[in-house]
Formats: sequence, structure tokens, C-alpha cells
Amino acid sequence: MMDKPDIVQVKVGHTVTAPTARPTKALQLKVDNNKSVIVYNHINSYILDALMKAVFAHDN
Repeated sequence: MMDKPDIVQVKVGHTVTAPTARPTKALQLKVDNNKSVIVYNHINSYILDALMKAVFAHDN
């Protein structure tokens, strides 16, 4: 029992932060001769869904 101390050191105010991830290009689509769309990582799924529907819209 003697090698288990009753007092434990606690450091308050020191937070460990994860490194911030820089956005990187995940996809680039050529839409027209002078137009392209660049998609970066960490895009929200609903935004990607709307983008894909707009880019790949076809006539019925």
C-alpha cells in the first residue's frame, strides 16, 4: 500500500489541442471549357449532394 500515493498531481489550465487539419483538394471537376469545380476535404454531405446534382443534372 505504501507505493500507491494518496495525492496525485493534477495540472489545471493546460489543454492538449489537436493539430488543425489544413484543407486539401479532394476532387476537381471540369464543367466547361473555362469552368471547373474544386471540392476540398471535410465537405458537408448535403453540400456535396447539392453540388453533384447541379453539376450532373440531365434533362428527362
